[in-house]
Amino acid sequence: MKTNLILILLVILSTAVSGQNLLKVRKVSFKGNRSITATKLKENLSISSATFLGEKLSDKEADRFTMPLYDESLKRIRYAYQKEGFLNVQFGEPEIKVTRNNKVKLTYYVTEGEPIKLSEISYTVDSVVTYEEFFKRNTQRKIRLQSELKVNRRFRDEWFYNDKTFINEEFNNMGYAYAQVKHKMVVDTLTNSAKLNWIINKGKVAYFGPIAVQGNERVPTKKIMKQLRFKSGDKWSKYEIDETQKQIYNLGMFRVASIKTLLSEEKPDTLPTLVTLKEAPRWVSRFGVGYGREDKFRIFGDLQYLGFITKTGRANLYAKHSALEPYNLQLRFTQPAVFFPFNSAVINPFLMNQHEPAYDIVRKGVNLTFLQHFSEQFNSSVNFYIEDVDSDSVIVKTPKSFDTNDELSTYSKSGISIGFVYFNGQPRLDPVTGYSLALNFKRNGTFVDESIPFYRSLLEYKKYLGIKPGVTLAFKGKMGAANMTESDRLVPVEERFYAGGSYSVRGWGRSQLGPKDASGQPVGGNSLLEGSVESRFLIGPKLVFAIFIDAGNVWRESYNYELNDLHYATGFSFRYKTPIGPVGIDIARPIFDEEKKWQLHFNIGNPF
Repeated sequence: MKTNLILILLVILSTAVSGQNLLKVRKVSFKGNRSITATKLKENLSISSATFLGEKLSDKEADRFTMPLYDESLKRIRYAYQKEGFLNVQFGEPEIKVTRNNKVKLTYYVTEGEPIKLSEISYTVDSVVTYEEFFKRNTQRKIRLQSELKVNRRFRDEWFYNDKTFINEEFNNMGYAYAQVKHKMVVDTLTNSAKLNWIINKGKVAYFGPIAVQGNERVPTKKIMKQLRFKSGDKWSKYEIDETQKQIYNLGMFRVASIKTLLSEEKPDTLPTLVTLKEAPRWVSRFGVGYGREDKFRIFGDLQYLGFITKTGRANLYAKHSALEPYNLQLRFTQPAVFFPFNSAVINPFLMNQHEPAYDIVRKGVNLTFLQHFSEQFNSSVNFYIEDVDSDSVIVKTPKSFDTNDELSTYSKSGISIGFVYFNGQPRLDPVTGYSLALNFKRNGTFVDESIPFYRSLLEYKKYLGIKPGVTLAFKGKMGAANMTESDRLVPVEERFYAGGSYSVRGWGRSQLGPKDASGQPVGGNSLLEGSVESRFLIGPKLVFAIFIDAGNVWRESYNYELNDLHYATGFSFRYKTPIGPVGIDIARPIFDEEKKWQLHFNIGNPF
């Protein structure tokens, strides 16, 4: 190995002397790394490698190989292992190969050794009080469950600092604004074990003092004070401050909402609190144009006015045109904090024309919606609606579902719709981890006598798995059911389920998968089942390549799911990451099916 290394150095020297290009690093690999992936180790390298194709696609040039660069990378890898608890990691002599075109392939040989594990975790408060004496049982349990460091588990720097912050915040939330968390750790390298003692100086209990609000001009101070989760004299809590900030932002009236308690070296037990605000502009407008495979040319405009009617109400006037919606006009009035700080009421009169492959209708009506924000992940909605539907199109003129008439061109709907959404995916616009669960239930035929009675429910689940950096596996499952309460016919045409299209089974055009009439027009159905699996690969700094398989179908009868009647499609995608999410193109075709036509879909955002 030493002879090989000396030879490489001579090659480098001779190359430099002859005036030719120095050796570039083509590939870096690792052997013996069981606990840390090669991808994570490469993130710590000071050596940057790249293939010829990679250099062309990403404009990323490979580093030139030098021994100082190699030594620096070795130090970084050793430090990366030490942060993961491997204090005795060893490295063998590297394997360095030079290709015919003067490229270097470098291999690191790693002997990880045994990691340091924690044999004991203890807590000392103010040097005299123990963990069990100070904390209540429920707090003990919370700390035990939420702490990342565990007895008989490998020590990691990241978990250590996370736990230190967590413990400090727990004391802050108990009123100890001046709490300090230190530690003492004894490491036994012979047994590869360690004892960790958290040493906490809790300080005195602090209380909220006078509360001042500044920066608000249009919004009355009393409206802001209603959003506060604390008042003067309450025990100080960082959690209450953070939640108050969210509740003030929920008003939708401010660009900046900063809440600070004034700490000083004298450490008083009463802390004045200052709420600093910067109001958003009263008038805000948005405008956009685009083109899509399904909606063709589209254009929209949205005009918002803050402080409408009430001091915290906001009004939006929205207009849109596309091939799928020749016109869509909506007026929306939103009143935040109606019953609770995270509750909003929305009144939404609308007029729209929907031109789908299966129908062409005009809808007009009004929605009254109550939105409840439970947490960053969990939201719910209750919507009361009344609307009239005019279906003059020849595409849909025989909705026999409604009554004994052969034709029904106009009808009224009224009812209630309830929805729940839980989403913890991160990052939100292009998740690589987490999942989403959405449920919507609709009951029509409540307020208007001539309204058509039916039920409709839709359940959708999405899951994201980050296999390794740059590789994500995404899953989607969707199930829908609808039924008329007074017959076994189809529900109204706009309430039926349809499959096929950019966000459905991508081997078919929009709404083209499922039941059709004699002329080949889709008629939709009362039952829907869909599923998708997609692998996403980051092949450039912002370029994503994906391959996928979709499956699904629609059936006319209610609660009828025939697994042997599912249709399948497969394809691939290229997407470019932008600040508003990925944009790209999906190309798919049916498989195991008589239909063989390729479908092209342009998307903003991931299909799921």
